[in-house]
Amino acid sequence: MNKLIYFLLIVFVFLSCTGGKTKKDSLKTSVEKFKDSIGVLEIVKYFPETYSETITDTVLSNGFKVKIKTYANMNSSVINTFEADTIVYKHFYRDYISEITVFKNDNKILSESIDKPFFLKHNNELKEYFEIAILSGVWINDNEELTKDKTSIYIMYTQPETDNYYLSEMIINSDGTFLINEIEG
Repeated sequence: MNKLIYFLLIVFVFLSCTGGKTKKDSLKTSVEKFKDSIGVLEIVKYFPETYSETITDTVLSNGFKVKIKTYANMNSSVINTFEADTIVYKHFYRDYISEITVFKNDNKILSESIDKPFFLKHNNELKEYFEIAILSGVWINDNEELTKDKTSIYIMYTQPETDNYYLSEMIINSDGTFLINEIEG
């Protein structure tokens, strides 16, 4: 009788193993089917999302007055695309334009729009870099000792989501002529 019970128990165990999938395998299969059914998801973001603008007016003790208006160019951007799982992220970083107006003793001596075309007129070697970079800052160089016949402005382009940048200094003379120098970093 004991042998019969053991035999029935063994037969029962073998018959209850139907060769079906475990819960883990079933879940994995379901997730794969779901991913295949929805295809690739795309998430698009713009930085900044809406128009932004800053204006800075600075009067220096050497007779220079510098006005810098920087605003987002809503028609031009640099894209950074990356993938995580089944999601494709597209981050669009809008280009900026800075309008610089410089006065010396209340006489306008310079008015320029600082953007990629402006720089390419002075240095066409930047063309490839400008395909992946945006204008990220324009500010007065307050580290330099002021002289009566010049002032300078820093201009920085950066590659979004990296530490890669191009920094230059625009030295403006009292007659409105200027020189642009790259600052090695």
